[in-house]
This record gives sequence, C-alpha cells and structure tokens, in this order.
Amino acid sequence: MKFNRSRICSLSLLVLSGAMAFAADHQRAPGDSKLIAPVPFPGYPEGIVVHEGVAYVSGPAAFGVPGNFVPSTIFGFDINTGALLKTITVQNQTGPLNALSCIAVDENDNLYVLDEGQGVVKISLKTGQQSVYAAPFFPVYHSNFNPPAPVLLNDLAFDKQGRLYVTDSFQATIWRVPAGGGAPQVWFQNAQLDGPFGPNGIRISPDGGTVYFTQTFNAQGGGIVYTLPVKDNPQPADLKVFHTYTAGAGPDGIAFGKSGKLYVALAGYSQISVLAANGAETALYSGPAQGLQWANPANIAFDGHGALLVTNHASLTGLPDPSPLFAIFDVFVDDKAGKLFQEFDDK
Repeated sequence: MKFNRSRICSLSLLVLSGAMAFAADHQRAPGDSKLIAPVPFPGYPEGIVVHEGVAYVSGPAAFGVPGNFVPSTIFGFDINTGALLKTITVQNQTGPLNALSCIAVDENDNLYVLDEGQGVVKISLKTGQQSVYAAPFFPVYHSNFNPPAPVLLNDLAFDKQGRLYVTDSFQATIWRVPAGGGAPQVWFQNAQLDGPFGPNGIRISPDGGTVYFTQTFNAQGGGIVYTLPVKDNPQPADLKVFHTYTAGAGPDGIAFGKSGKLYVALAGYSQISVLAANGAETALYSGPAQGLQWANPANIAFDGHGALLVTNHASLTGLPDPSPLFAIFDVFVDDKAGKLFQEFDDK
C-alpha cells in the first residue's frame, strides 16, 4: 500500500490545529472575561448577533431635534481580534426618534434590526439593500407606569415557522409578525407585564415549543423570566414564572446554550446569570473584563468558542458621553449556542 506523505502531513496538521483550538477553548476558567472591542460613537451598544465570524452590534444613535439628526449605525467586529470590519448606516430615518435596539440574522445573510421609528428593518449583508420587514407598531395599551406609553420595541426572535416575536417594553405586549414579514399583531398582552420596564429579552426554546422572555422591572421593581407556549392566542393562564430575581437585578437579554442552560444578562446588577432547565440559578458571573467595568450588560450571543459576547450598554452609569465603558466583552462559560430559529424560507 502506498501512502501519500503530503496528505498525511496535511491531515496531521488539521488534527493538530483542531486539538490546539479545543485546548484554547477550554483553558480559560468559567467566568473569565476579556475586552473584545470598544464601541464607537454613538455608543450605548445593545443588540448583538454573530454571523460568519463577525459580531454585529446595534444600538441607539443620538436622540435630538431633526437639525441635530444622526442616523443609527450597526458595527461589525471580528470576534477574534475585535477589529472593526463593517459599518452599516440605517437608511430612511427621519428623526427625532432614531434608535436601534436588538438584532437577529438568518442563514441567507440578512440582518433584522428593531428600529424605534421604522419597525423591523431587513438588511442584506450581500447587497446592502434595506427594507421594512414589519410595520407599523402602534400603541395599544394604557400603561399605569409610562403614560402615555409609546411603543418601545426591544428584542426579537423567530420560531420554527418563521414567525417573528417582538417584545414591547412599554406596552406590556409581545407582538408577532407573520413569516415573511408584514403587519405585526398583538400576540400576548397582560397587565402582569406592566411595570416601569416590561417585556425585554426574548428567545424560543431549542425544541421550538416555548417562548422565554424577561420582564426587567415589574410593579415591585423585581425582574422575572416568564414562559409562554408557542401557540395562537395564548391566555393569561399560560403565563408561567421560570425564575424570579430580586429588586434591582434587571434581567435583559437572554440566550440558550447547547447545554440547555439559559444565560441572562442582568442589566441592573451588571452580572450574567445562568439558569438550569428547572429555573434554578447555577452560576453568577461578574467582571471586570481586563480592567473594563461590566456596566449594565444588555444582550448576549455565543462566539462559537465557549464564550458569550456581551454588549456593555452602560446606560445607568451616569457617566458623560462618550463613555469609556461603551464596549463588547466576552465571558467564558464553556458552552455553545443552542438552536436559533431563522426566517422561514420555503424556496
């Protein structure tokens, strides 16, 4: 039998590089945190999603009068080096409310970003084309805490059928958008979700059967992770408490790990909480990240190497703009992303 030495050498190098990558992924201790990149003006990074080695970060631009209008921006960072690779300017914003919250991506290289003025905006990473995927979102609830309460779109997640769920933090509401986009409809609304800051982070369980979402501050100031079944017209009795946080914790963005654990960004406590499948908290991580203070983390996404990427929103620090705390950092959790559903494509 003849052996191809070049092939054997290539295979050996491949195995060696794989082993080195595995070792690198597992040599960090859980909770170890490092700075990935500072986030440029206008700062306040909120949403984050990882696609093909790039972390796309969305956040609000300047709030101001039309004469001081600044379009919102999405930044794309290399997840390994932190280098700024892409800058996407959101089109057709007219002001004065020009702000992005969270962001999602599909396997066809499209970003979906929540724009407080336009609704859900779809952006092709291939062509740069931008279009409104879902709108309009009108106030439909009289809040006892934020009168008169505007719509405040916060986070978004697709289900197995390609329907998009959007949290509304001031309307005690979760909206649902049909597969392929279109007019949003109220999917669930309940006075129990009314508070100073209501529905926030949202994800669909990896089996596709359950919606998990956070309420950042309820009427008593506490934070809650709730569940609802994925079905048409869920009723109040379907709303279940998965985990309750003490007043001030401020649960925000969430993400499922391949392990089945649910990771929760605690904006109020500036920590990352880890919840088991039964809702029990099994770990709690704090900073700093190589000297960077963890400050009101908003959202999280897995980097594919065992760590969570976190947006350092720094919205409650009281520091003047531009804050040196506007950044993305990682925290090693020895886990990878659970199933994330994307826009339904029947082609």
